[in-house]
Amino acid sequence: MTRFKLRCVYCGRSYDLSSRIWRCECGKPLDVILELKDLEVDFRLLKGREASMWRYRELLPIPPKARIVTLGEGYTPVIVREVDGVHVTLKLDYLNPTGSFKDRGASVLVTHLLGIGVKEIVEDSSGNAGAAMAAYSAVAGIKCKVFVPADAPEGKKLQIASYGAELVPVKGSRAQVGVAAMKEAEKAYYAGHTWNPFFLEGLKTVAYEYVEQRGGTPDLVLIPVGSGGLFLGMFKGFKEMLGLGLVDRMPRLMAVQAEGFTPVYDAMYGEYGRPVPELILADGIAVPKPPRLEQVVKAIRETKGDVIIVNNKEILMAFKELARMGLFVEPTSATVLAALRRGLNEGVIEKGEEVYMPLTGIGLKAIDKLLKATSKGYL
Repeated sequence: MTRFKLRCVYCGRSYDLSSRIWRCECGKPLDVILELKDLEVDFRLLKGREASMWRYRELLPIPPKARIVTLGEGYTPVIVREVDGVHVTLKLDYLNPTGSFKDRGASVLVTHLLGIGVKEIVEDSSGNAGAAMAAYSAVAGIKCKVFVPADAPEGKKLQIASYGAELVPVKGSRAQVGVAAMKEAEKAYYAGHTWNPFFLEGLKTVAYEYVEQRGGTPDLVLIPVGSGGLFLGMFKGFKEMLGLGLVDRMPRLMAVQAEGFTPVYDAMYGEYGRPVPELILADGIAVPKPPRLEQVVKAIRETKGDVIIVNNKEILMAFKELARMGLFVEPTSATVLAALRRGLNEGVIEKGEEVYMPLTGIGLKAIDKLLKATSKGYL
């Protein structure tokens, strides 16, 4: 465990890895730093290991003898397709145990919390992270309370409650849900996935798996961005692969956001200026004030990436196109294909490029949203 450090990248304060702190004293997010010096990884030696993200255990900040809280998450399939002259690798991460990529973060975070003796947690979520934390907490025997928007998809709310977590619907915005959870966290550990650095550690394995499954580095990665966890996790993952000498370059990372919730674009270019739509299809990325916004912008600039904004019409067209490929995903997941189309039209993506696109959540979680879209004539 000496290879890992818990540090604030803003003020430089360091904390013990087993500390129960989830945010720096300065108020900024913390990060787990992996010291790459003298560390060697040979992917050829992984072939006999389990087909889950825990095949990369040495690169995850968990003690060697810890009890791993796992449901077999990670190492999900990839399929390769040609879309308008672009070579696309689709990562089927909606096939994780609870139906979303959030299982990766939940597995690492809950394993960590179990190891440091946490008995009760509070989480706030638009749905998928809450479901993942509820499921893995149930496996670990940790009491879990999940605050969600009152208008979150019914399927997600049912899923959270089914795992045995206490579901707390909150009327109001996603930000108000967070405030309510923070208040409750005065009595229990706050395990909010948008803040906790151990959650990010699980998400970085989406980058590891591209390097192992496909070899090398893609030219470009399109990533849905709400809180920015997957974006920063993949940035961290590819950067660690580069530091270990397993790849020779970083890909361009492009953030994908939906109209009405464009904090990354606003921070980089000024107000996008479109209102919140009547129907919020991409609810998984409807986050107005992500705590790691500065880090996301910095990662985009460092990789010479960009941000692409898509609208409901483009999202639904992409949803239908993916469904006709046999891939039934949430509208939030479909934003990456919508962004590919827009990026090609605007010239920020070029034909012939290798593009990596994680499909983050299964469409069964969004049936009520899709039925609404149908009733309003959108589908």
